[in-house]
Amino acid sequence: MNKDTSSSSSSSSSINDISYLKMQTPTLNSVKTISVHTLTILIILFFTVTPHSALKIPPPLPILPLPSSPQLQWQLSSMAFFLHFGPNTFTDSEWGTGQANPSIFNPTRLNASQWVHVAKESGFSRVILTAKHHDGFCLWPSEYTDYSVKASPWRNGKGDVVAELAMAAKESGVALGLYLSPWDRHEKCYGKTVEYNEFYMGQMVELLTRYGDIKEVWLDGAKGEGEKDIEYYFDVWFSLIHQLQPGAVIFSDAGPDTRWVGDEAGVAGSTCWSLFNRSNAAIGGTDPQYSQGGDPHGIDWLPAECDVSIRPGWFWHASEVPKSALKLLDIYYRSAGRNCLLLLNVPPNSSGLISDEDIQVLQEFKELRRSIFSNNLAKNALLNASSTRGGNVNSQFSPYNVLEEGIYTYWAPEEDQSDWVLYLDLQESVSFNVLQVQEPIHLGQRIIEFHLEILNGGGWKVVINGTTVGYKRLLQFPTVQSQYLKFVIDKSRADPLISFLGIHMDQFSIMSHASDTTSQTFVNGSQVIRQVPYNHSQTSTIQYM
Repeated sequence: MNKDTSSSSSSSSSINDISYLKMQTPTLNSVKTISVHTLTILIILFFTVTPHSALKIPPPLPILPLPSSPQLQWQLSSMAFFLHFGPNTFTDSEWGTGQANPSIFNPTRLNASQWVHVAKESGFSRVILTAKHHDGFCLWPSEYTDYSVKASPWRNGKGDVVAELAMAAKESGVALGLYLSPWDRHEKCYGKTVEYNEFYMGQMVELLTRYGDIKEVWLDGAKGEGEKDIEYYFDVWFSLIHQLQPGAVIFSDAGPDTRWVGDEAGVAGSTCWSLFNRSNAAIGGTDPQYSQGGDPHGIDWLPAECDVSIRPGWFWHASEVPKSALKLLDIYYRSAGRNCLLLLNVPPNSSGLISDEDIQVLQEFKELRRSIFSNNLAKNALLNASSTRGGNVNSQFSPYNVLEEGIYTYWAPEEDQSDWVLYLDLQESVSFNVLQVQEPIHLGQRIIEFHLEILNGGGWKVVINGTTVGYKRLLQFPTVQSQYLKFVIDKSRADPLISFLGIHMDQFSIMSHASDTTSQTFVNGSQVIRQVPYNHSQTSTIQYM
């Protein structure tokens, strides 16, 4: 815990911190003239004593659980498009009855390439299609039912929405995912456990063997009240999916690869772990609070996916309008900015295209993100750390790695340290109101608590406290200005690792989420592997109204 001291102690310590930072950044002015004779001797000594190639220091041990390769690729994608499309698009409904005549499905201008183009241009690297929603209508010509595109007038009954989307996604380098609803309101065998599970798996095999690489399979436990009682053989389904598409992640309330965040507003908990206990969750019956926050003691790697629609409904309705770009930005902070993937539903309209007004909002949303995050205001900072693995001369784990994008280069401290601090000298006074932090999650999620300080008025002041980082953490706070910063890790499951640290200026958002500035950890201190006794006693806290 931090302790209060006198102002003289605060000023002295602040000066010492700045001196420490500058001391570690030598300039050419400190180099003395060396005689030719001395230089010759030094060169001889270098080649006779120093090995030609220094041995690398091994990276720190990973901490379990770890993401699989498909889970890691999923997390790196950051955002995905959801495409709700089917008879509901034409009947102005959300949950179809399964009795709508297939003849209503006739999107005369359907263009899957437009869907993919809009997604990619807006910064989304994967698309997920509702191949079959609850009404049972199939957007591919399934051989197990007549209730599909082959019974519609679209493409004279010869069309295949899944095939067209798969081709467009492949040509654009966008990952493809498919949603196959377990609940089927049309199929007559629904309610007969064995028979329907066989039917469902038959359709799943069609989807996973006809359309190339599938990167995500999406399913849920949605079912209306009073529906027929049935047992879904989830474990069998999961095994089959992984067998047919080993590169795919499976989404559900309880994994096995990604989990539902627990709401349909696109909002994760301010503390959000990728760690989870699948044994504590059930599809269709998981505690939303547990899903939102994850579990710091979880034994499974199960990151959260935040689903939300750009419109009030999941399917397109002529009477509805999209959310504003600023609203999408707010959702982005509270989903992708909280160690989750943002799954944004953008439903095609009844002509088979994404509506112009939705495209406009998506372009504005992209421009907002570009304006804020394309410029790291710390990119030219002078950095130092409380310690560096292998010593300060080792560039492999240098604090300067945190200025490079990507998770595979990172700062690592020496083992068994009492302080974990990154010092930044921005070389000029800078105004900012967003902090971005990333961990190298391929080595596990580690950080439990952290905070950012600035030097202000001769003393260090806390700007923001945070809990959990994971793949990406974005924290907003009222605008501050300073040249000197300290990023401090207070608690961690193991030696903390930082792959990216950025500060940004968001001139568009209005601060409204006090939870981000008063984050609290839900971890029992006795369970923390190492807790930092951070004793820079000059720290005081900025008070916000």
